[in-house]
Amino acid sequence: MCSRSIAALGALLLGLGLTPSAFAQGRRGGMNRPPPKPPARRPEKPPKAEKTPIDEFQTMSPRDRQKALDRMPPAQRQKLEERLQKFNELPADQQRTLKTMYNRLHELPPGRQDAVRKSMNQFSEQPQERQQALRQELRGIGELPQQDREARLKSPEFRSKFSGKEQGIIRDMSELLPPG
Repeated sequence: MCSRSIAALGALLLGLGLTPSAFAQGRRGGMNRPPPKPPARRPEKPPKAEKTPIDEFQTMSPRDRQKALDRMPPAQRQKLEERLQKFNELPADQQRTLKTMYNRLHELPPGRQDAVRKSMNQFSEQPQERQQALRQELRGIGELPQQDREARLKSPEFRSKFSGKEQGIIRDMSELLPPG
């Protein structure tokens, strides 16, 4: 994450440093100079999949990983290590799903990210049997096209099956589901 930020900052600074001189060079030749050629277009590359913090942590050298862990408070470090272990034990398809949800969360505006995170925390505070019901509903909603999702969330069956708080959790968390 840090190296990407440094590279982006370096590219920005380099671009800003070259821009004034490029404009100045264009003015030196007078009026008889032909207009500059447009820059050659590079073929567009397909967008890379966003790297999640888990991806970055897993690709760190063991030494860098240890340094990052050493900088964390003990309780936070233990929690992170437990979560990473649980994540690594998941099947590959579930890991991909979680990474996709993470990326979708970070595509949301900051206010919505906070609301969804709050709902995720509320989800984890629910009794196990309610978590299972919420999870099952989210899976079902995830299989629906977008307009049917909206109808499902407004349906009397949905409203009678879940409390107001649970309905909010499902609404917020459904924003992380892939488009139907």
